[in-house]
Amino acid sequence: MSNGFHVDLSWCYAPTAMTIEPRERQTSIATLKRVRPNYLEVQYRPGCLLSSSGVAEVQVVRRELMGNTPYAMLSIIPEDADFELGAMNVDHLAADRKEGALLAIAVVARANMIEMVLKIYFSYFPQMSRILVTDKEAEARAWLDDQMQQIANTGS
Repeated sequence: MSNGFHVDLSWCYAPTAMTIEPRERQTSIATLKRVRPNYLEVQYRPGCLLSSSGVAEVQVVRRELMGNTPYAMLSIIPEDADFELGAMNVDHLAADRKEGALLAIAVVARANMIEMVLKIYFSYFPQMSRILVTDKEAEARAWLDDQMQQIANTGS
């Protein structure tokens, strides 16, 4: 017995071309995670070497994940990370700064030496006014949230 209507369920079984945007990517030295459309977290691997080539690889993946969307970035560098001196002579964020891609950066450096080197690096290559280098992750997260709220309220 028919009730007089027909429901087409063929769409349930038809193959569809679906593009799923990756939210997390790996590089040789870090895991990058797009937490929100305007927020990226970069977790560097224990024992990693912050070399020019490694940082360049992170930069490429960061741009692939975030596209042209301006965003805030939290980077977490473990205590046992090391750095290549030559990497400190390169302005790794120059293109992003020129394009206005990065709204705010917070870096958590768990080793005092890395924290000190990064503070010198960011003073040598001034990035923007919204930058924080600290050894406290909770402070960095709260600071970034505050920066993004200020940007949302003021538009800059």
